[in-house]
Amino acid sequence: MMTFFREGGVMMYPLLLVTIVMIVLSIRAWLRLGRGDAASVTLGTGIDAIVFWGGYAVVLGVLGTLVGVSMAAQAISMAGEISTTLVWQGIRIALSTTIYGLLVFAVSLLVWFALRARHRRQLAAGG
Repeated sequence: MMTFFREGGVMMYPLLLVTIVMIVLSIRAWLRLGRGDAASVTLGTGIDAIVFWGGYAVVLGVLGTLVGVSMAAQAISMAGEISTTLVWQGIRIALSTTIYGLLVFAVSLLVWFALRARHRRQLAAGG
C-alpha cells in the first residue's frame, strides 16, 4: 500500500490525509446518530462535510495528475528520445492520484447518503 502512495507522487500524502479526515468525520457522525443526537444542528453540517472532503480529494487528485504530467513532459523534453513504454508508465503514475481521488469521492458519497438517510429517519421519528 505504501508503495502505491510513494509511486503516486507528493500529492498522494495530502490525499491520504483527506481520506483519514473523511473516515474520522464518518465515524463521529455514525456514533452521534447511534446516541440519538439527530436533532443537533452541527450533526447535519458534519455529515455534509464528508462530501466536501470527498470533493476536495477529487480536486487534489486532478491537481496531482496535472503536476505529474507536467513533470513527465519536462523530463521527456530534456531526455529527447525516449521509449513510449516509459512515457506511458509515467502517465499511468500521474493518473493514479485522480483515480484515488475519485475513489475517495465515490466512497464519501456512499457514506454521506447512508448517514443522511439515517439522520432524516431519526428526525422524522422525533429523535
